[in-house]
Amino acid sequence: MTALRRLVRAVWDAGWRPLAVGAAVAALAWALGMRTSSALVLGLAAATLTAVLQRVDSLPEPRPARRVQAARDGGRGEVLDVAWSMVGRDGRVTERALRPLRAAGARRVARHGLDLTDDRQADALTGLLGRRAYGTLARRGHPTPTVGDLTHTLGVLERLGASRSRTAAPHDPPAADARHDPDPRSPR
Repeated sequence: MTALRRLVRAVWDAGWRPLAVGAAVAALAWALGMRTSSALVLGLAAATLTAVLQRVDSLPEPRPARRVQAARDGGRGEVLDVAWSMVGRDGRVTERALRPLRAAGARRVARHGLDLTDDRQADALTGLLGRRAYGTLARRGHPTPTVGDLTHTLGVLERLGASRSRTAAPHDPPAADARHDPDPRSPR
């Protein structure tokens, strides 16, 4: 019987306020001349509103702490930033995407003793990179290069590598009898 009494007390503690408010609103509405059925519906609405407001917690929900990860060069966030900023509205590559490409190109070209910013070395740079890749790296202003130009230039710079001499032009296809080592990276 004690469990039943505890249950009744819990229901009474939770429900007496809504019942009292509902009865008071219904009695006041009836006393002011409202029809009995309408006054009861209004009292029921007031009781429901009181029950809901009684259960609402006034304290805000705690927000989980955000995990802070240290940014690493070449990490996923940096790659995503470059990917999102790569293509502008006109379908051409943005200046923000060209800056890291030019920096990487300047480092690769410097390994071969050339300076990407020196206009006097344009012929040597064109011979090393090819006309299309050099045009992409040297172009300033609009119109900016296309995504195809950027992809081509990335391929040229990747094939250029870190060696100080080159055997074939980066834009030339490899010889048919040359053995191709499989790429150890994942195809994805």
